[in-house]
Amino acid sequence: MPIPDADRAVATDEKVRDYLLNLGHPDGGSKAVWFHSLGYARDDWRDLSADLLAIARECDSFDTESTRFGVKYKASGVIGRPDHRPGSVLTVWIVEDDDPPRLVTAYPDDK
Repeated sequence: MPIPDADRAVATDEKVRDYLLNLGHPDGGSKAVWFHSLGYARDDWRDLSADLLAIARECDSFDTESTRFGVKYKASGVIGRPDHRPGSVLTVWIVEDDDPPRLVTAYPDDK
């Protein structure tokens, strides 16, 4: 069961390329190390973006939380590039008003 309105979900280049895959980012750098270990690269950020969007569209379940910013959805999945190890990831999406789901963050899922 995909998150609601997942067909319109967005994972921006700023969020994926400049945060999740940026080894020099003060907050995202440790995440970037992990994503790089799965075969993702900043120059090919669209690969990670597509894989994270697929989780929103194809997840079996998700958690929901109402916040002052909108409705937050958390969905897990397994990602990784060919010839690299797979990794379990938790994606976090926010829906503000009638906007499409927007990727907030993603990180290793230690379940």
